[in-house]
Order: sequence, then structure tokens, then C-alpha cells
Amino acid sequence: MKMIFALLSIFLVSNFTHASEFELKVYFNLAAAEKHGMVRCAIGGHKLKTEYHLSVFKEKPSYTILGNLDLDKNVTGDVERKLLCDKGEFTLVKSINTTEDFINLFIYLEEIYIIKDEIFDVANVKLSPDEDYFMQKKYIDESGETVVETMIEEDKNSTNNDAMIESNDLIYRVEVKRM
Repeated sequence: MKMIFALLSIFLVSNFTHASEFELKVYFNLAAAEKHGMVRCAIGGHKLKTEYHLSVFKEKPSYTILGNLDLDKNVTGDVERKLLCDKGEFTLVKSINTTEDFINLFIYLEEIYIIKDEIFDVANVKLSPDEDYFMQKKYIDESGETVVETMIEEDKNSTNNDAMIESNDLIYRVEVKRM
């Protein structure tokens, strides 16, 4: 009996020490993504409102037999909006609890149709056990080039740098912090 109690307490302590809580913040600008070719506007999309999902998955997402993302499996966060394809933005702030001391997230934008949704890979976020912070942003610089910046340490001047990027040129910003 003592052996079972000892094994049980070791199991509980090891799971407790490996558990982590993360804060996820995602901003996605649909207009900038369409303007710069990351998202393609469907026929009539400039005039018709379409349902979009900005979804965050814990594992590589799976697809239904109709060719749509399976939003019932491994979804950590989901923002749903009806927007014109050349207007609108998404903001997702989410606390994620996990039994692991690392996190690997897949972020997708999905344009919803009955059969075969349009699916766009936005970003893949990885935070290893020895890292406490990850930030990635994609924007268009003054020369019209696409720039992807990734930081693994929190920079207090980051908000000043974001102010220099015009809001219509920021495509996405993903930030993950260990709490």
C-alpha cells in the first residue's frame, strides 16, 4: 500500500511541476492579408459578407471529408465573424492550460463554405520548456516587402515599434507568454 501511495504522489508531483499556463494574443487584419495576397478574395467577396474563423489548434488540424477544417478537434481558440474579405480584423486573447511545459500552436484562417472551405495557414507558434515568451508579426514595410519578425524575449520597446507600423500594413501579430 505504501508503494502505491508513493507512486501516486510521484505521479501527481511530476504532473504538477510540468503543468504550465500560457497567455495567447492573436491579432489578424483580414484587409491587409487580402491586399498583400496572403488571402484570396472569392468572387463577389468584396460585396458579400462571408463567415470567417480564426482558429488556433493544439495539434496539426484535421479536415472533414468535405475538405473543411474540423473545428471540433484540438481547437484551443476560435473567433468567428461575418466580414467582407477586404475589411475587418480579428483579436483573440486566450489563457491556455496544459500538462506539458512547452506549447506548439497552429493558427489558421478559414473562409467558410458548405463544401471545401478556403483555408489559409497564418502561423505556427512554438515555445520550448526553456522559453517564456514568443512574438511574431508579419507586416508590409515602406518598400512594399513582406517582413516577418520573430522575438523570443519580451522587448518593452515592442509597442513603440508597433506604433511605427501603420495599422493597415500589419497582417498579424501573435504573442505567447508563460504565466
